[in-house]
Amino acid sequence: MAFQPRSRRRTGVQLALALLIILVLGVLSLYMDTSGIQKRTAALHEEVFLASGEPDEDLGTVDHEPAELAEVAEEPRRWGAANPGQHKGAVPEAIKQRCALTLGTWCVDYLTQKGVPAVTAPRGSKTCSMNCNKASWRGFNCIHPMKRYCTHKYREWGFEVERTPPPWEYFDSMHPRTHCVGFCEETIGACYCPSNTTYGRIPAREDAPMDAPPQQHGRPMNWWCQPNNSYGGTRAFEDIFGPQGWCMAAEPVIECECNVPGWGGRFCDEPMEQFCFNSCNGRGECIQGYCKCQKGLEQERPWLAENIHTPAAQDFAHNATRKRPLIFIYELESDYGSLMMQYRHVGGPTEDCVPRRYTLPNNETKLSEWPYGLESAFLEMLMQSEHRTLDPEEADFFYVPVFTSCFIYPVRSGASSLQDWFYAPVQNRVQGAANMLLEAFHWIQSHHPWWERRGGRDHIWLVTHDEGSCWVPAAIRPSIILSHWGRMDLNHSSTTGYWEDDYRQANARKLQHAEQQQHLFEPDGFQQKIAGHACYDPVKDLVVPLIKTPNRNKHSPLFGAPTRNRTWLAFHRGRVNHEFPRYSRGVRQRVDNASREHQWLENYGSKFGDESLQGDYSELLASSIFCLVLQGDGWSARMDDAMSHGCIPVVIIDDVHVSFESVLDLSQFSLRVKSADVERLPEILQAVSQERREELQRNLARVWQRYSYSSWRPYAKRIRQLQQERGSEARQEQPLSLPETVPDLDPLLDDGFYTIMGWLYSRIDAT
Repeated sequence: MAFQPRSRRRTGVQLALALLIILVLGVLSLYMDTSGIQKRTAALHEEVFLASGEPDEDLGTVDHEPAELAEVAEEPRRWGAANPGQHKGAVPEAIKQRCALTLGTWCVDYLTQKGVPAVTAPRGSKTCSMNCNKASWRGFNCIHPMKRYCTHKYREWGFEVERTPPPWEYFDSMHPRTHCVGFCEETIGACYCPSNTTYGRIPAREDAPMDAPPQQHGRPMNWWCQPNNSYGGTRAFEDIFGPQGWCMAAEPVIECECNVPGWGGRFCDEPMEQFCFNSCNGRGECIQGYCKCQKGLEQERPWLAENIHTPAAQDFAHNATRKRPLIFIYELESDYGSLMMQYRHVGGPTEDCVPRRYTLPNNETKLSEWPYGLESAFLEMLMQSEHRTLDPEEADFFYVPVFTSCFIYPVRSGASSLQDWFYAPVQNRVQGAANMLLEAFHWIQSHHPWWERRGGRDHIWLVTHDEGSCWVPAAIRPSIILSHWGRMDLNHSSTTGYWEDDYRQANARKLQHAEQQQHLFEPDGFQQKIAGHACYDPVKDLVVPLIKTPNRNKHSPLFGAPTRNRTWLAFHRGRVNHEFPRYSRGVRQRVDNASREHQWLENYGSKFGDESLQGDYSELLASSIFCLVLQGDGWSARMDDAMSHGCIPVVIIDDVHVSFESVLDLSQFSLRVKSADVERLPEILQAVSQERREELQRNLARVWQRYSYSSWRPYAKRIRQLQQERGSEARQEQPLSLPETVPDLDPLLDDGFYTIMGWLYSRIDAT
């Protein structure tokens, strides 16, 4: 017995030495085994629309920074931390200028990092099984049809919505837009003229091959092109089905808008290119958001080339380097992304849910105005970025693309989506969106190991809806949440003007609009899934700018237009919503009342009003000194609008971060006013000296590009066009105000996307 303690000590020492040896060997193999990297499989590419494609050419380096930076950068560990804030020498002046007004060292660290070895991604071995297209089909080899019925109301019981033939006596609010007094194309829930009319839809024969086109395409009858003998119809019956009606005549008395992707022209009978991410890499036929394998299309359709870029799939040259962070994009089931592309047509304009689309007659690219467009645009930016990796083992971060905003609107506007994420007959849209995120989280956990490695801290989710960051489920809160809404108070409630989006149900107008429980799938409702967290954590989350097409900035001097006299002291145009006091937490209503009562326009030269306020929006912004940033249903676009026009932002949203407030020193180019002081706005703004105003304007000119996604390929092209169109005119004129015209903007430099990448680089250690 006397020897037992010594034996135990000896055994403990031996065990400790063994563990130490294993640890050392593991670290050495992690640094030295580059051959293992090349053997990793990338067999995660389950959806063709995110396929990497074939290599186009060898890349030397994708590090586009000046060579002088190499001597001041410290090499980060290949698979370890980013080592921010450590430099061997002085920071070059050019880098200081580019990082002006940033908080901390994230910008300098990002720009002065030494690239890590670029390893060619392993090639996948998967093929397109039966070369089938998943639009309207499910299962292995697309053998199970997935119907979406045309209905006029939401599900009231069971798992399918009731299909009631017209005429109907009522609708569920304004939103069920898949009602159809015609032929229902049940693959996507689209309504067409009946098959027995001259221009009706005639489907493919029952014995036709899968994906066979209809025998006759037919003219669409969208939700506002229905006869008025049934509830919700807005057109006279004769205008639709009469001898000169839309469905009967070659030259009808009315023309219904074509809202079906892939078709255009007066009568919706001219085919055109459809939108798919990265244009299917030029190797697939885009069909309603899905890519069907077909090589060589890039050569056959030259208009695709400008929207295709696949640097992550290239064969890298020897000694090539890449900049971190390296981000892997999950390829989820189609339910979370591609399916939204298939169903999006019901909302109205064909630009909903997509960042760009093609137009007739020559398939030219047209930029989308969809307000939540960063949801899809950011995915394409990331797919086309040098920061993307196809190898999850080398990834610093994992991006999870879930299209919750597209689901909320326009997809949920249709009543018949079988995969609706609700589990119970309920009309609250954010309840479905929160469940959609939660199911994507469970899918990741059950299919891949990477969430568990760091508890999700290295995962990135983007939620772009009005108060999207507030209803993110607690289960994914450890992740990085990118959003437009930086509300920081813990005990928060919804202030939206839309009862369908009230995540606390305080203003539910009917019982079915409130949260409901489903005894089997959701016995406790959904609020317990989102409770206990602030909407936004300024340490781990980031408030990012909205995406706005450069066309909205056509009169901005920062986009090449001549300067204007800034004749208006302050400006704001947007909804006021007096009938709903909680909207904007009441601030817009108070400003509107004060501006009317004290005649701000006449006495102070301040323009404030709703959509009825006259004038071109871009001109008004470019002609104002201060622009008010007021909360709306949630986030406000006014911060980004002001920055893009050189107008000093005046932020009046308490306890809420606006875009990039945690990474830029907003005090150097904007003002903050407490909501309690809004009635004193003219007094406060008039007290700002001319010297201080000019200082703010000059500083704004140093950082404004971070509020634009100018490096995205379609935007970069359009910005160059705007500068070319207005540049000569602007150079011939003397500047009338600050900031001065920017005639030679480099759209690829330090924009919103690269600001996000730089901040993410600083967060590598924290994951």
